[in-house]
Amino acid sequence: MKKPQLDFTKQRIQIALDFGGLTPPHILGECMWVVSERRAAFEWSKQAISSGLNVSPFKLPLALGVHFAEWTPFDGLHGLFSDSIPDGFGLRLMNKGLASAGYALGEVSPLHRLAWVGSRGVGALTYTPIIDGGSAQDLMDISVVAMHAANAQVEAFAEIPRSVIRAGGSALGARPKFWAAISPERQRVILSDAANTSEGFEACLLKFAPAKGDEFEPYFEAACLKLAAEHGVNAARGELLLHASGAALAVHRFDRGPDGARLHTQSVAAMLGLDFRNANMDYTAFAQLVKQLAGEAELEVLYRQVCFNVAMSMRDDHTKNFAFCMNSAGTWHLSPAFDLCPSVGLGYTQEHTMTLNGKGTNISRDDLFTFADSLGLSQQLASECLDQARAAASKFEKEALSLGAPKSPTQTWVSRFKRIDKELAQVMV
Repeated sequence: MKKPQLDFTKQRIQIALDFGGLTPPHILGECMWVVSERRAAFEWSKQAISSGLNVSPFKLPLALGVHFAEWTPFDGLHGLFSDSIPDGFGLRLMNKGLASAGYALGEVSPLHRLAWVGSRGVGALTYTPIIDGGSAQDLMDISVVAMHAANAQVEAFAEIPRSVIRAGGSALGARPKFWAAISPERQRVILSDAANTSEGFEACLLKFAPAKGDEFEPYFEAACLKLAAEHGVNAARGELLLHASGAALAVHRFDRGPDGARLHTQSVAAMLGLDFRNANMDYTAFAQLVKQLAGEAELEVLYRQVCFNVAMSMRDDHTKNFAFCMNSAGTWHLSPAFDLCPSVGLGYTQEHTMTLNGKGTNISRDDLFTFADSLGLSQQLASECLDQARAAASKFEKEALSLGAPKSPTQTWVSRFKRIDKELAQVMV
């Protein structure tokens, strides 16, 4: 397998913004890996500067000259590009793919990883040259993909096809997941990042339960996504797909359109240069970012999701689980809510990763009303949003059981939601 031209003394890749559809690719510039510094240097193209499309408004401003990345938290890479590189499950598959392409992992830089992703990553960023360019598009039964996901988690790579490694090696997150297009009958998938792979197929992120963890996560996340959408939250669309050994969750991609259009998508962690593994942000600071970037109209959207996160114990609410999308006109908006799965919380104290009014636990109705007031929302609207979130939590048991989740683990979450609701209920005088 031929390696691309990435000279270790002069590693360079070209980065473009490809909105797809009828919009031609927009060359952003060139990134170089400086071996002696162990970090990347990026230079905007003249086209990018003249366009005024500010794809990284806080950490990589549109300006002439060479922009060096910080060493942390993205291993010497600029935050703008860090979302393209997976972690956890995807990183293991990427490492296998790079090794199969002839690269010693000790020599691999973040630029090699970007070249491996090529045009298959989240959002609209693309990278050339491409390592192992082109991916086979194999039509598979979902049960077969589940088997490959299980093998990959224990690094049994021998029987995993190249197309599976590529589809999982560019997907984000710690859990087993693959870029895929699901068939109309919902039993087969094409492992590909293309939205229009075939007539009737839809682009999605196909998620499986972790080998070590809650095996019923797909059921619970499917229930939460449905309840969120039904109770005022702008949430990604998901559907549960049953297979021989359990279930997978297909989350429809909000960064892709049915006509091949793409949206530039950037996590809050990448946008602000934050290590998402740490509790380093409060919802009040996040709201200021939303107002600055997307406008006041998006503050109600945020508040509805915060109420839902609190009521439904969405405590894995770190800065990589929130994102913004930008269209070809340069307009930003909050992405739909994603990764909506209940969690026990951060560390021994089981707190929200993103605090509210400085609190990670025991968040009360008054805390949410205080937050709403700081956003300029009326008390009536604040009460309505919170009570919709509480109603969603009260319907979780019925929804999860209807999808096929077992009663005992479902009841565990229901009990937690009831404890939380005691803090959120209106005090009767």
